[in-house]
Amino acid sequence: MPENPFRSAMIIDSDSPSRARWDVYLSGYAWHDRDTYTEKQLNKMNENTLGGGIGRSIRNERGNDEGVYVIRIRDSNERPQWMAGYVYQWVFPVVSKYEVSAGLTALLIRRHDWFEGRPFPALLPVASFGTHKAQLTATYVPHLSMRKGKGNIVLLMLKMSL
Repeated sequence: MPENPFRSAMIIDSDSPSRARWDVYLSGYAWHDRDTYTEKQLNKMNENTLGGGIGRSIRNERGNDEGVYVIRIRDSNERPQWMAGYVYQWVFPVVSKYEVSAGLTALLIRRHDWFEGRPFPALLPVASFGTHKAQLTATYVPHLSMRKGKGNIVLLMLKMSL
């Protein structure tokens, strides 16, 4: 990986003016594991996590994607959730123009019900399927607490590169 991952995602070098691209993120669904939450909790949950964001990304010299982003969604409790971070995904061509990607995102998350609403860091897995310009992206939030009702969530988003 580059020495400073944020720098490479933000620079447009003069030899390749279209190398860095703007991305639009649209969020729409968060699946909550049925064994992690009680029936009462699930009935109160919002799984339609509508929201969106913007980002800046590149396809690096190795053919992998890296970028930075800022996203706001409506969380499981119908409250705003902010996320800002860096993502790196290894890209694997499948057939024709389609590809599968897998990687990690290092981010800051701000939720009203965690850490008294203060941003906190996270490192999460990311997987995508689609083309270079449009991808369905999934992020998994693991079960981090011994009590029921925290984690085991899959967040789905659509990423479109302009």
